[in-house]
Amino acid sequence: MKNQFIHRLFPIVLLFLQACVTPKYFHDPSSFEIQKQIRSSRTSNVFVDIGSVISTTIIGVALETGIVFPLTDQQFKKINLLNTTSDTMYVNMLTDVNWDENNYCDFMDIRIPPKRNCKVSVPINANYNIYYRTTPECDDEMLEINTNSAKRIKLAPGLVSIPKKEKEKN
Repeated sequence: MKNQFIHRLFPIVLLFLQACVTPKYFHDPSSFEIQKQIRSSRTSNVFVDIGSVISTTIIGVALETGIVFPLTDQQFKKINLLNTTSDTMYVNMLTDVNWDENNYCDFMDIRIPPKRNCKVSVPINANYNIYYRTTPECDDEMLEINTNSAKRIKLAPGLVSIPKKEKEKN
């Protein structure tokens, strides 16, 4: 019985560890802070949802009734920026979505090492212009995305990989 508990608990622990990713590739202090705040907000919503579902399930089983708990609306999601080159990728993400009264939810000075990926928490249904380049001297390339359909974005000079849902719309 103890062995079964460990086997069931292990995937849950892995999911929590995967969700706890620090914005290590952010070099702009304000972007770093916004990213930390978004992640803490998203993490707290996930913990509240998990706790509510577990408690309503226990109460439902104890009372032999079906209790439905509405989950909180998620305001943020993660997208994965992949650097497919052998050089460091310099990325700026600009949007028209406000973070607070004075700032947009922009992420500046993201430096993704070669062949690595960077998980970025972004507002749902936000349009972003992603500007990227491999060296500070190069011209920026631009990619427009909507965070509803974007999940994984491969960045490479001259080659942009758009998620399948966005390709079907075009």
